[in-house]
Parts: sequence; structure tokens; C-alpha cells
Amino acid sequence: MFRKGMSLRLQLYLLIACLSLFSFSAALYNNVSNMRDYLNEQLASHAQGAAHSLGLSISPYMDEEGLVIAETMTNAIFDSGYYQHITFTNLDGKVLFNRDNPQGNFAVPQWFIDWFTLTPPVMTSEVSDGWRIAGQLEVQSHAGTSYKSLWDHAVDTFSTTLLQLFVALLCVYFILKAVLNPLRYIEKQAESVIQKRFTLNSINPFTSELRTVVNAINRMVENVQRSFNEQTKLAEALSHEVYIDPHTGLPNRRALLKRFESIQAEYDVHGNRFYLGLVSMTSLKQINDIEGYGSGDDYILSGAQLFSQQMSSLQDATLYRISGSEFAFLSLLTEEAANEVDQQLAASIMIESSSRFSHGFAKHSLTQVNQQEDFTEVVKRLDHQLVHNQYAENNKGLVSAESMQKNHSREEWVGILTQFTEYFKNEISNSNSKDFSIKCIPLDKIFDLMLQPVVDDNQTILYVESFVRFKVDGEILSTLDVFAMAERLGVLQELEQAVICFIFYKLQHIEHTRVAINISNRALHNPVFTDWLFDLYQKMHKTLPPLLYEFNESGAMLSLESTEKFIRRAKKLDIDIAIERFGSSLSSFCYIRNLNIDYIKIDPTYVRDIAEADTRFFVQTVIQICHGIGIKIIAPQVESSMIGEHFSLMNIDGLQGNGLYAVRNFSTIIPANATNTWIKCTTVERL
Repeated sequence: MFRKGMSLRLQLYLLIACLSLFSFSAALYNNVSNMRDYLNEQLASHAQGAAHSLGLSISPYMDEEGLVIAETMTNAIFDSGYYQHITFTNLDGKVLFNRDNPQGNFAVPQWFIDWFTLTPPVMTSEVSDGWRIAGQLEVQSHAGTSYKSLWDHAVDTFSTTLLQLFVALLCVYFILKAVLNPLRYIEKQAESVIQKRFTLNSINPFTSELRTVVNAINRMVENVQRSFNEQTKLAEALSHEVYIDPHTGLPNRRALLKRFESIQAEYDVHGNRFYLGLVSMTSLKQINDIEGYGSGDDYILSGAQLFSQQMSSLQDATLYRISGSEFAFLSLLTEEAANEVDQQLAASIMIESSSRFSHGFAKHSLTQVNQQEDFTEVVKRLDHQLVHNQYAENNKGLVSAESMQKNHSREEWVGILTQFTEYFKNEISNSNSKDFSIKCIPLDKIFDLMLQPVVDDNQTILYVESFVRFKVDGEILSTLDVFAMAERLGVLQELEQAVICFIFYKLQHIEHTRVAINISNRALHNPVFTDWLFDLYQKMHKTLPPLLYEFNESGAMLSLESTEKFIRRAKKLDIDIAIERFGSSLSSFCYIRNLNIDYIKIDPTYVRDIAEADTRFFVQTVIQICHGIGIKIIAPQVESSMIGEHFSLMNIDGLQGNGLYAVRNFSTIIPANATNTWIKCTTVERL
């Protein structure tokens, strides 16, 4: 119930309430006890007075005949009901007459009688017959009316004291509320700091100690904000200086080379084909010579604007300026999408062409990059096509390349995606948690789960990243092609749900190691998918290891509002969050200050360029920024020990890459018949 502790406000309320109740109970008990003692004394006085007066009254009648009169007089007094018993004995101890009043209903609860028992004492008086003592008279008062008086007194005292207690507690409540109300704002500010949101507290508490705390936290937050802003501006300025073309504001040739190498390195994981395109502003020299360099600069800017608009509709597409008159673009495309891009570029260039541009507004070429193909080889192929297009006046820019992947027709893709999604819709989507694992077994035929650990300097696993490969009849399919065709055919959400179900099914063999699951950009902002995802996790969390959700920086920045909502829901379920490709957008880093994330993976382009002094300085600045707000930094795609050594000297929190541990198939690490255990990735062969 109190897993997160008990608030100070509640503790004070409970303490004061307990003390008040104790004081109330003690005061009530003492008051009633004192009244009981007083009544006991009254009963004793009453009995003693009755004994003396009755003794004097019956003393003349101590002879044998007169005892009848004495007994009659005693009966008259006893019948008043105020006495428990009256007994007269002679000197020999013989009872001459005795009257006893039976215990009756006192109209008082029995528990009250048991707690506050009245004990009327037996009072005695010697009765004389002239100069001779004739006997002894014993009188005990009856407690009936005293019990009723005591009960009425207790009820009145209880009501009065309870009213006083209520008024006192009400006053204490308002006083404590006024004194402790600033604590609520301090707590919210502290929670905001934990969640990487640094906001100032505007309250000014009356209590001096609380005022000191507020001022101290505000100063700390101001210092963090100042440090964050200064380092962020420094990192952004350095990033622009190294990777941005100053004239167009586009990434430069250096950024293109690093991005090219990064995508090539991911080929083993995702099997994605990607395309490189060149666009040459063929009339730049003519414009410079005839109209001047200012017009030439405007010509370049118009081309940058036109081609940037074309790239905005493509997936993970980036336009680069690689020389004075040449642009390049890099994008993950399907074959069908590449043909569409080629046609769109040709059409837009044709529209811009006029007599002003004697060599045409621009020429373009586009080609698929195969696995292990060198950047220089690809550029040579594109340059050759550009020259050919220039002299042949050819608008077609798509250059064929020997593909290492089989191309599937639309009909084949329909069959493949039906195989991937129909089983999920028909069997898994409506299954309960007990049948979930059994229902997911057939997914092993079409999906493979791959794992790669993220480790620190001590080779301790921080978490393990998971990847899913798609396969049909032994053929490994491009992840990009699968998702692109699924979106085109309207089954993307079902495909993503089937993938998540497959991952959850496989992860039931892992207990303690945190496992990362990649969330696509579309899924991150799809409320139907995210609701389903968190509902499924809540049903399955007892059988799953700790989880971490990863998503791209580009996806997070599509809508920071829905990204924050996703993160809040994940945090409520103790799921960690990581942003990958941090810095790839070359935009402001300030957005991370308001996101409650645990890890950041810097973009692989910086990892491969870490030997350069300016890149090291940039990465070190990013590390300081993130460590300043409590975020851990991970370097992915570490392909050599030299790269790992650079990062080890920079206090990086985690490393990932084939230079440490290769991506391995889940079934080669954990057998299909394994129990719920995790064979640590430190047993994987070092490369």
C-alpha cells in the first residue's frame, strides 16, 4: 500500500490524530474514573449515615419482643430501594434479621458496568441496649442510581470532549494545510526534475525552513538550465560548423559519408536496400558568368528548396549539398518508391527548366546501393549516368544495379503480408493470456528474433536490443520493404501487432535482463496501437522481463505531445525509454529536457567519425548535457576496438556493436526448450 512511502503531510496528520485520540481517550477515562470514585465515596457516606441513624432508631427495641419492631423499621428504610442489603447480627455473630436487594437492570450497558464497576462499601454501626452492646448493623448502599448517574455523566463528557476534539482537529488541519501547502509545490518541482523537466517554483513559503528549501531547489534548477542551454548552444553550433553547408543550411558531404556508412552497417540487421541520388545544377557556371555570383547563389538556393520539398515525402530521406553545384540524397526506398521518386524529380526539373538555363535547370541520377558496396563506386556510377543524361538529354535518372535481393511482384507481396497478418487477426488477437504462448508458436516460421547486448565498460549488460527479421521460404526479406508494402496494402497496424506478439512470446524465456523493443514512428503516435500495446503488456507483464522501448529521434519530434503521453504511460508500468539516432536531425537538442527518458543513442554517424577531434568534442559536449539531466548515453555500431577505446575515455555509459558482440539469433542463444532463464550475452563470441 505504501510502496512509494508515506507523505510528510499524512504522517503529521496521523501523528496529531493519534495524539489527539490518545489525549481524548485518557481525559475521558480519567474523568469517568474520578466520577466513579466520587460516587463510591457518596455511596459509602450514604451507607454510613443510614447505619448510624437506623442503629439509633432500633436501639430501644433490642429485647426479644422489640426485635419485631426493629425489623419493621428496617424494612421501611430498606424498601426505599437505595440499599443493597441491611443485616443485623448479635454479639455471637447470629443474624437476627437480613434484607437483600437483588441485582436488577440498571439501564446501563453491561460493558460500561464491566469497565467502571462501582463497589459500594459495607458500613457498620454498633447497636446498644442501654449500657450493653446488643449487636452490629451492616448497611450497603445500592449502586443502581449511581450507575445511571455515572453513565449519563460519561455520555455528556464524551459528547463535549468529542466536540472539542473535532474543533481542535479542524483547526490543526487548516493550520497544517497552510504551513505544509508549499510542500506540494516543492514535491511537484522535485518530480519534474526527476522527469527531466526543470521548472522554477514561484511560491514563497511563510515557514523559513521551507523557504530555504524552495530557494535552494530553484537555484539548482537555474544552474542546470543555464548549463544545459550553454552546452546545447555549443553543441548545436559545433554540429552546424562540422556537418552543415553554410549557404543552404543542408547537411554537407561529410555528413553524407557518415550516414552512408551507418546505413551500410545496419544491412546485416534489417536487410534494407537504400538508394543514393545525385542532382547536378548544370547551369551554375553559365549563371555565374552571365548574371553574377549573387544570381548563382540564388540559383543554388532555389534548387535546394525544390529538392528539399521532394525529399520531405520520403521515408528517412535527407538532402545533402556535397559540392558547389551538386546535391545528393539518401533514402530507404522500395523499388516501386524509387521509380516514383525518379519520375517526380524528372517532372519537377522539367517544370523549372527554361531558356534561362541553357544546360537545363538540373540533371539527376538515382541508384540502389548493394551490401558492402563502396561509396566511391556508387558515386562513379551516378556520375556516369549524369554525364550520359547531359549529352543524351535524358530525363530518366534511375540507374540499375545488381541487386542482392529478389524483387517481388505486388501479388506476391499480398500473399506474403497475408501470411504475416491473417494468423494474428484470426488466432492471436482474441486469445487469452493462458493460450497466448501456444497461439504464437506458428510465428516462428515467418519471424526470427535477433538480439544484441548493450554493455558498459565492465562488460555488464545494460539491456539487450531485439530485432525481428521476416522470412518466407528461407528468404530473408528487407524490413523496409515489408513495412512499406504493409502500409501500402493497409495492414501495417496488424503487422506491427503481430511482431509485438512474437517478441513477447519469445521473451518469456528471459527473466531479469532488460530487453529493448523498437517502436516505429507511426506506431508511436497511433493511439489505437499504443492502447493495444500497453493493454497487452499489463496482461503479460508477469511472464515478461523488464522492458525498454526505443524509438527514433525523428519519430519523437513528429509530435512531442503524443511522445510525452507515450512515455508517461510507459513509466507508470516501469518501462524504460531510449531515443536512438540522437543528433541525426541536426536540430535543437532542447526537446530532451522535457522528456522523461533513460537512454540516448547518439547517431552512428558520430560514432564512425569519433577519431576526428571536432566530433569527439561534440560528442563529449552531448555526454555532459545528458549526464547533467540524468540521461545515460550509448554509442551504437561500435565496429572496432579503437572506436570503443575513444568512447571509454569519454565516460560513455554504454556501447553496442559488432566490435563487441554480434547480432545473434535468439534460438542460438536460448534453445527452444529452455526454461525461464537468460544465458548472458557475455557468452557470445567476441569478434
